[in-house]
Amino acid sequence: MTLLTRVRTALRRASGSRERALRASESFAAVTATLASLEALSTRRDTASGELNDWTVLRRGFTADAPVIARVLDRLDGPRADRVFHAVRCALGVAVLVPGRGKVFDGLRLGANAGLSVLGMINQARSRYGGDGSDQAALQVHTAATIARLGGDARSIDAGLWYLSMQGVLSYAVSGWIKLLGRPWREGTAVSGVMRTHTYGHEGVWRFFQSRPGLEKAATRAMLLFESSYPVVYIAGPLVNAAYTAVAMGFHVANGVVMGLGRFIWGFASFHPAIAYTSDRTTRERGRSDILPAVAGAAVAVGLAATAVTATRRRLRVLDGPAYLSRLRTGRGSEIAYGGKQRGNTTMVFLVNALFSTQDHFGWITAHLDRADDIDFITYDRAGYGASREAPGDAFRIDDAVDDLVDLIENLAAPDQRVVLAGHSYGGEIIRRAAERLSAERIAGLVFVDATHPEQFSQSTTQRDGLRLVRDAQGQMGALVRAGFGALLDRPTWVTHLPPPFRANAELQYRDGRMWRAGRRELRAVEEELDIPHPPAPSRISGVEGLVLSASRTMTDADAARFQRDLAVTFGSDQGEPVVVAGTHDTLLTDPLTAGEVADHLIGFVRRVEAAA
Repeated sequence: MTLLTRVRTALRRASGSRERALRASESFAAVTATLASLEALSTRRDTASGELNDWTVLRRGFTADAPVIARVLDRLDGPRADRVFHAVRCALGVAVLVPGRGKVFDGLRLGANAGLSVLGMINQARSRYGGDGSDQAALQVHTAATIARLGGDARSIDAGLWYLSMQGVLSYAVSGWIKLLGRPWREGTAVSGVMRTHTYGHEGVWRFFQSRPGLEKAATRAMLLFESSYPVVYIAGPLVNAAYTAVAMGFHVANGVVMGLGRFIWGFASFHPAIAYTSDRTTRERGRSDILPAVAGAAVAVGLAATAVTATRRRLRVLDGPAYLSRLRTGRGSEIAYGGKQRGNTTMVFLVNALFSTQDHFGWITAHLDRADDIDFITYDRAGYGASREAPGDAFRIDDAVDDLVDLIENLAAPDQRVVLAGHSYGGEIIRRAAERLSAERIAGLVFVDATHPEQFSQSTTQRDGLRLVRDAQGQMGALVRAGFGALLDRPTWVTHLPPPFRANAELQYRDGRMWRAGRRELRAVEEELDIPHPPAPSRISGVEGLVLSASRTMTDADAARFQRDLAVTFGSDQGEPVVVAGTHDTLLTDPLTAGEVADHLIGFVRRVEAAA
């Protein structure tokens, strides 16, 4: 209780008036900025040629979007300019800390805060790597303090303090809410995972928690509860705020000692005087202005309403799909949306996509197939993706996807047409199972494009861990998108690499929750049906030719390469080696040159099996 009383007394002194609260916040931030620049002056290796913060490399990100800023920052490149930059930043930090009252000192702090704000923005642009949350916290404080002091009156200062207060509370709360989406955090094993890393780890702490799993679980869940519930400080009173502040500062001190994040202590301390000021009822009784939180609340309400409307409109567009798509009702009740070209040729190719992807990913492949007049082709979205509707009560098992594909083949391919099935990633397992159901007279060949091997998760710890990482990452992303926040996502690079006619629809689906929900349910099926002790082993189908295409990046992993070779032995060449295409798992489809090479292999394979028939 003595500690809480001391913390509460310190907070009362710091937040006893708006000027004290602002002075305390900007002073902590000034210490943060000064320490950061002193560190930069003493360790400048990362700005040298070839290092992480080599400006000749970083400027490429500005050249296209902000060429004027790039030219301005060019003048700050070089050892001498860098030393002057950080020396000025240190001087401004000291200026904020100069004691004194009156217009002269207020003007000095205004100018120093403004300078630190501008230099902080420049520093973040010039030093993409090596910074941390404390730099961002200090930048927020200096910018808010500049605006507050520029206004000069009580309302302006209160608005600045409210901004910092809400930033601080949200920094803790959002951190906790995001952690709740991660399986290791919910299971209570995340702390030891962080402690074993090279960058932020600590062997002693790791060993301590490894030998005490129960304590680690309790500590992790206590941290989640603490961070996620931080907004209660606004309604619980000064004593509770003092308790939260004490825990928060203890947490940052521990991070400084264990993880080497010493500036976090000062950076995040800069939020707490503002939190104390705005959560204290007595400051409201003394005339505190609460206009900013009211405006912010109204803006959030309007933003959420607009987000809901945008998400609804996006969903309707996704369900409508592009005009060129057709629909087929399958035997189990799914409605499959498909496209392609049916020209009455001898062979029809069915392209089956990966998890969390759509038929638009085959845009470059289909462009090549379209020019090959002697080959028919079909692309489609599995149930739950894009404009394809799932059957009532769909369990999203692997065999359900196979059922739909078999129905699609039987309904779209003419009785005298032979079929080549091409599957990317998870699509490879679907075409393998579909081929086992169809006759050899029907199936002309199978093409596996960096495909999933049915035994890779049961026989490889690396592959199994990778599957779980995908599940956790996609789960977090999917939760945000399903909540309607898809509009806030950056446009993914792979969308810009697709052919122009496919980009808009691919981006719509990326921002809509349907793709993420369907992918998550399919991923669960993969875990339940393939991540088991004895999954179904692949076997060659008599009379069916095969081609295995593997990404060069995939083949650099020993386990992944082993499974690709096993597919090649089972379905492909007698030499047991896949055809290696330079690229990654994704760029086999999304990069125009790489996808063109994949298409050439596919077209050549189709023509060979036709000639051999």
